[in-house]
Amino acid sequence: MRTVAARTGLTPDLLRAWERRYAVVAPTRSAGHQRLYSDADIARLTLLRLAVESGRPISQVAPLETSELQRLVERDEEKRRLASSPPSAAVATADGDSVLAAALGAVDRLDDVALSTVLRRAALLLGVDEMLDGVLGPLLFTIGSLWHQGALRPANEHMATAVIRRTLSWMMEHAEPAANAPAVVVGTPSGQVHEMGAMLAAAAGASAGWRVVYLGPNLPARDLVAAAKRANAAALALSLVYPVGDAAVEAELRELRAALPNVVIVAGGSAANAYGGVLAAIGALRPRTLAELRGWFRDRVRDR
Repeated sequence: MRTVAARTGLTPDLLRAWERRYAVVAPTRSAGHQRLYSDADIARLTLLRLAVESGRPISQVAPLETSELQRLVERDEEKRRLASSPPSAAVATADGDSVLAAALGAVDRLDDVALSTVLRRAALLLGVDEMLDGVLGPLLFTIGSLWHQGALRPANEHMATAVIRRTLSWMMEHAEPAANAPAVVVGTPSGQVHEMGAMLAAAAGASAGWRVVYLGPNLPARDLVAAAKRANAAALALSLVYPVGDAAVEAELRELRAALPNVVIVAGGSAANAYGGVLAAIGALRPRTLAELRGWFRDRVRDR
């Protein structure tokens, strides 16, 4: 027992208590009835200690599989690393405008490492709401405008989009929905290949406590339907950007409503107005802003 305690950093008393109360590991017994811990047991106990030291209750982490514990501990370590890394002056102010300026500077320099660091650290300092509304939304809009004006090279735009995509995925991975959280499936219909709006919506749902099933862009209605049914989704969130006024998209929206009569269909994006008629006909929810969508997500969680 002393050897195991030394290897895991746990006291013998705490180790016994965790085994007795939560069955965190199941060591075998020697012929002399001594506990025999495997390397896997040692690794699991060490991960549990690290998770608890990060502020998580043992009752919350004890039921997790070892692979889930590993991911949890890695995320906690990344948070600590980002929080303790020397910030740029802009990020240190925890102000959306200055973070946006620092991010655009990194985009202009084609510095993906700096952009990723600025965005992830800002997410920790600002919180999800300000990060989505004050940084990522305006950043995407500005990058798009600069690209259309010819003031930003395609390579810079592609790099920035890739980093923002990874940042949003990282933010969603850090969300921890309750076991009974409602599910939302997020994606774009066939022919709609722009996914950043969908990713923003997914991050908004995750921050509001929903279990997000993110599918990505350009999926036919039958696949969106299958995913929504498999996930027992309460909502299906779609981003509509380009093409505008496509009859095939209109047909798919009607197909979605017919196949999912009890699922709330949420639609947004720059092309949503062009599909206003069919969206009204199928009773789709059309939030005007990301903040409004986030508010709806939160209200639904509270009402459960």
